[in-house]
Amino acid sequence: MHKRINVSRKKINYSFKKAFDKKMLSVVKSIRSADYLSIFNRSFIALLHDILASLIVIPFALWLRVGDDIVSYPPSFILKHTIVFGLIATAIFLWSQIYRGVWRYVSLKELSAITIAVAFTVVFYTPLMLIMTHPVSMPRSVIVIACFLMLGFLGGSRFAYRVFRNRWETSEKENLSATPQARVLLVGVNNQTEMFIREVENNAKKLYEIVGIIDEKKADVGRYVHGIEVMGTLDDIPEVVTHLDSQGSHPHHLIITDPHFKGKKLQKLLQDCDDLRVDLARLPKLTDFNKPTGSHHIDIKPISVEDLLGRQQVSLDRKAMRTFIEKRRILITGAGGSIGSELIRQLAEFKPSHVTLIDNSEFLLYSINLEFQEKFHHISSKSVLADVSDAVRIFKIIGEEKPDVIFHAAALKHVPIAEENPNETILTNIVGTRNVAEAARHFKVKAMVFISTDKAVNPSSIMGASKRLSECLCQSLDSLNTKTVSTRFIITRFGNVLGSTGSVVPLFKRQLERGGPLTVTDPRVTRYFMTIHEAVELILQAAVLGYKSNKSTGQIFVLDMGESINIADLAKQMIRLVGLKPDEDISIHYTGLRPGEKLHEELFFKNENLQSTACETIMMATTQINDPKHLLTAIDKLENLARQRLTDKAIKALQLLVPEYKKVS
Repeated sequence: MHKRINVSRKKINYSFKKAFDKKMLSVVKSIRSADYLSIFNRSFIALLHDILASLIVIPFALWLRVGDDIVSYPPSFILKHTIVFGLIATAIFLWSQIYRGVWRYVSLKELSAITIAVAFTVVFYTPLMLIMTHPVSMPRSVIVIACFLMLGFLGGSRFAYRVFRNRWETSEKENLSATPQARVLLVGVNNQTEMFIREVENNAKKLYEIVGIIDEKKADVGRYVHGIEVMGTLDDIPEVVTHLDSQGSHPHHLIITDPHFKGKKLQKLLQDCDDLRVDLARLPKLTDFNKPTGSHHIDIKPISVEDLLGRQQVSLDRKAMRTFIEKRRILITGAGGSIGSELIRQLAEFKPSHVTLIDNSEFLLYSINLEFQEKFHHISSKSVLADVSDAVRIFKIIGEEKPDVIFHAAALKHVPIAEENPNETILTNIVGTRNVAEAARHFKVKAMVFISTDKAVNPSSIMGASKRLSECLCQSLDSLNTKTVSTRFIITRFGNVLGSTGSVVPLFKRQLERGGPLTVTDPRVTRYFMTIHEAVELILQAAVLGYKSNKSTGQIFVLDMGESINIADLAKQMIRLVGLKPDEDISIHYTGLRPGEKLHEELFFKNENLQSTACETIMMATTQINDPKHLLTAIDKLENLARQRLTDKAIKALQLLVPEYKKVS
């Protein structure tokens, strides 16, 4: 009988509590919707609270000090000290503006500001307290008691308000959250980890349940971040996941919180996640956490191919870049291509006075011009549809635009297409470079930056050979610099760019979207890769180094591409990135090398003299320079053969000019 009564009482108490919580929640919602506090200025209400708190501090502190003997102190004496202390406190509050803080987000920072305000109040009040000794003196210990009381009144009320708000918002979240939670295991102990945990706890729709943290450092294992345990290191991940499995808490996602966690560590972690059947993702940047989204929840990001490269951040001389570009007229050929368009975006940050965009594709020119007008409308610009192989057109454009610096990115880059269209490749890549270079010298352009490729080293394709001959041409023209004619020709050479035209990565993405298979030419084939953004940054850095250098002429700046990447391994990693298994869910087909392709690319010729530069990721290569007159005459003959579509003769002529060119059938 008693048990039944107790159970009934518990049910009644639970029902009453639930009803009370609902009632209070409705009251809070009503207050929120009515926004009664908007009748008054919220900062004014906070200031009024702080002033009232300061006015009761002295009487309360005196009572705590002397107890019932407070009645022996004249009321006028207590009133005088209360008013003096209150006036000083009010002045300090107005000066420090602690009343402007938002109470629901009060933190240690606000508490520090309150402590400083109280300290100043006490410092100014103390000498006045010692002066006001008639008819009786105030006990000196009162000032110490008053200090702690002020901190308690000002700080305590704010924290109490925050706790109250959090209590009712938690009730609201419990009512709102009906979405199943995804269990996540975080990788890394850092600011992003701490902020993500707080965001998850404060989010109304709690989509994630954080079951633990993994860190690279053993020293952090066993410690806690906001109540979440650091359960092990990277090597312990299989054991940690097994342990969570035994508790029925198998993580759905492994989320990387460290933005610098890339490269081989990431590749190993991706393999571990594949074996453990756990998705791998990463957090957005710290600055993106509080950006409003339509779904009002935190979005985790998939791991990108760029993350797998793991290239280290390079320290660049941005001040020198700005000096090189700012207030100068810039011309970019191939402006609509992947490199050209990224060049435009980065150059615009350095505020050139005018930018000329040249491209032979109407659509690409329209696209980059539209983007430029939307993002950089404050910079003067002109878009020109032109073919770089048209010498008359190029001379006319450069003569009218009068650029200070030319970035020559226009080229045919796709090896198989170039192999099938050798005449067009010769005209665009070689003749086009000659036209731009000669126009630059004729109109005394300060510098021309030529963008080459690793395929120019011991070339096996028309594209590579055309780029090598263009390198030789720019080297020879750079040697012609005199006091009267001083156009610097700066050559940059690098490997494949992720996401660029003809790159394997966009191809793999398209094939993955169709469900596979992924096509790789050969299981042994390797390539050098870097991101478009990084490639262009290093092009700009090389341009600065080349323009400032007076050591020699005909320099080729070779960008450090890191280690070459096996394309078959890259394909497998991209399959794992979408949560699938290579050769099980998605197959890989080997098609054989295409015309002009090599198994492995190179960045240097054996006879190139390599030197370090001021930038650790850029090497300078110098070779024997050809006679410019002989080279220009030979290119004229090569142009005639290509324009007459005498393909075999044109290729033979190119082989004579580039003896390293070994055609692969």
